[in-house]
Amino acid sequence: MHAVISHSSALMFLDQCSRLVPFPAFRTQVVAFGDPIGACAHTKRELAAFHLDRFRRMGRDTDVLVPTFRQNKRVAGYVHHAAGGKLPKGSLLDAGGGVLVCSAPLVFVQLCRSLPLLRCIKLGHFICGTYSKEPSVPSGVVDRYPLAAKAELEEFVRKAHHLRGSRNAAAALPWVLEGAASPKETELALPFYLPEHLGGYAFIPPEMNYGERLSEAAGKIEGSVNAAIDVYWPGQKIGFEYTSYAEHGDPHKIGEDERRKLALQTMDVRLELVTNQQLIDDRQLMALAQLLANYGVPKAVSADAETNIPA
Repeated sequence: MHAVISHSSALMFLDQCSRLVPFPAFRTQVVAFGDPIGACAHTKRELAAFHLDRFRRMGRDTDVLVPTFRQNKRVAGYVHHAAGGKLPKGSLLDAGGGVLVCSAPLVFVQLCRSLPLLRCIKLGHFICGTYSKEPSVPSGVVDRYPLAAKAELEEFVRKAHHLRGSRNAAAALPWVLEGAASPKETELALPFYLPEHLGGYAFIPPEMNYGERLSEAAGKIEGSVNAAIDVYWPGQKIGFEYTSYAEHGDPHKIGEDERRKLALQTMDVRLELVTNQQLIDDRQLMALAQLLANYGVPKAVSADAETNIPA
């Protein structure tokens, strides 16, 4: 018998593990068990046989997987979720001690079931991103390894088309980008490349945290051979960098952003420093979209399609 951790509890566990080690060290797939879901613990007595305290976060109940909806019952301290069908290969990871954990691609499908499309896209950014939320540090995030690559999510969703949540996951995946290093970077990118029916300006997708190789002159200004740009269109040499005292913690960080902007300017790269106020103000957001249009960033739709940007 096994205990199977799922949904948000699995996501939090994988998120914490990924701060320490890259793939595949904390993602050992379960291959030795023929039907782990069919023999998973679900009663209070069965669950008590496993050391599950490590999966409990901030007083929240622990999400566990059960074989069928008939066993989808309330047990104090746990939330039961029915598996919903046969799980594809690679769905479960071995956490040791008889405990299995749902993989990041499976968690993506599980959580997408009850989320609106925009939140599904943001979830994909988080899973494929390089940050973990950490309230104890000034920036609110710490570095970690990605929980999964976008290609892994796509492959899994194809195999898991029969599971609830797969349709929402499939609808979100075309708009998921890899490499976000904070939630604000995701919010900075989304308005400009999402299609117009999702409220975006429908430009081609940018690169997240693109590493621009600096010239000798630019390197002397920046003090480095490379400059990472939060949201960047390399073909048109224009990018956005999120900046604010709240996000970066102190004025010194703002000075670093300005120095990077100056260094890139010597290479004819336009770096626009964007604040949270600009992201929540429609007029300022449109001005940024107009800037992209002026720099020749193409739209991802046909030229005949309606546009939000004035001619």
